[in-house]
Amino acid sequence: MTLERVVRVLAYYRDPALIERIASNFRKLFMDINWIYGWKVNDDNLYEFYIGVKDHNNFHTAILLLSKTVDIERVEILEDAQLKRIIIREGKIIEDQSEKINEGDMIIYVPVFNKIKGYSWGETYVKSIH
Repeated sequence: MTLERVVRVLAYYRDPALIERIASNFRKLFMDINWIYGWKVNDDNLYEFYIGVKDHNNFHTAILLLSKTVDIERVEILEDAQLKRIIIREGKIIEDQSEKINEGDMIIYVPVFNKIKGYSWGETYVKSIH
């Protein structure tokens, strides 16, 4: 079984190739991306992306390279992240992990974590959530 690492990327949207630049950073080091979620954070074109990446020997190198990429503000590794499934059914939020998924349900996965290890242009920082 391959373990998955969850990464948060804050980046400025300048052109449509932003997601491609982020994804290619992992792919050029032969790393698989399982999923990507993203949305606009503010009016300054700052976007936040959550990425599920299979753990790999090149993971640390990919994070350092990504943190030094144009338009990338910050890259954070969400240590010990667990994905919590949330179902949205007919406008109601269902957090019960044993609930069956029905056709028409919207499913999102929210990472729950305790510690962040972040990189910004090669500078490293660590934050504990609790």
